Amino acid sequence: MTDLIRELGALSLASRLKRLSDLLMQDGIRIYRSTGSEFQPKWFPVYYHLVEKGPSSVMTLTTSLGISHPSINSIVNEMINAGYVAAYKDTKDKRKRVLALTQQAKQARESLENIWRPMKGALDEVIESTGVDLLGYLDLVETVLKRKSLVDRFEQRYQIGLAGISVSTYQEKYAAAFKSINEAWIVEHFELEASDLLALDNPEGYIVRRGGEILFAVDDTTSEVLGTCALIKTDEGRIELAKMGVVKPARGSGIGKLLALSALEKAREMGAQTLHLESNSRLAPAIGLYKSIGFVRQPFPTPSDYNRADVYMESVSYTHLTLPTTPYV
Repeated sequence: MTDLIRELGALSLASRLKRLSDLLMQDGIRIYRSTGSEFQPKWFPVYYHLVEKGPSSVMTLTTSLGISHPSINSIVNEMINAGYVAAYKDTKDKRKRVLALTQQAKQARESLENIWRPMKGALDEVIESTGVDLLGYLDLVETVLKRKSLVDRFEQRYQIGLAGISVSTYQEKYAAAFKSINEAWIVEHFELEASDLLALDNPEGYIVRRGGEILFAVDDTTSEVLGTCALIKTDEGRIELAKMGVVKPARGSGIGKLLALSALEKAREMGAQTLHLESNSRLAPAIGLYKSIGFVRQPFPTPSDYNRADVYMESVSYTHLTLPTTPYV
């Protein structure tokens, strides 16, 4: 039987996580019932918080657990009806409702902990059986979304008509596209130099294995690489934005700026304090793009490895920029 939610991939991520959550919750209910407990799995975070932190307001629970206010209210009301939580007015602020465990809930702690120990062992076994750091990946997803929400990421693409374009990091299958796209724009305006070939002929060895990264704008429908750029680690805390190019039919569509902004975000993750680049004054659209995302022209700190380079730019403030969600140029 076809698993539609699985086939839909990332588009149904929330539904798939909800399905997994439902499966774990249902098994949790069965475990509690098999031991004679009326406890509900979804009560666990609130119960544990009140055990560890003592009486708390709904707002405190919401902040501590990262669960929405309506969801906390729903859970708390269930626990009140079941006799596990008591609510009373805050002595300092009568408008606030303070929540505390009842004597019944406190007395249930020992029996609950006798359930939680083997339950944790069973969950650990499930996670270990996957062969991956599942909890670590969940931490990473939450961190990424806190840094930049799904809404912001959607608007960044939707408003500029790039909803079907994804930005991917280096994979061996993209190496040929990295070379061909960059060769095309270089030969169009200049001549290939020895320094170009060091990166283009061996992108993995010259860039990625030295602590850098290469980004690719990929058409989600055709899997065609439409643009690329590189982040080359040049020194501790310094990264060069280089080898940025877009296939000719896609120029002017916003892909260049999508790559540039993605590169800024990636450089943040890589811990760069200064991002720098070299270009040529004949490439006016590129210079304008770099200026629009915070790069400032500076004197060359050292002679360039490229004969064509007559522009040097740095952005030391990019780590403080809020990435725009307005249409790209």
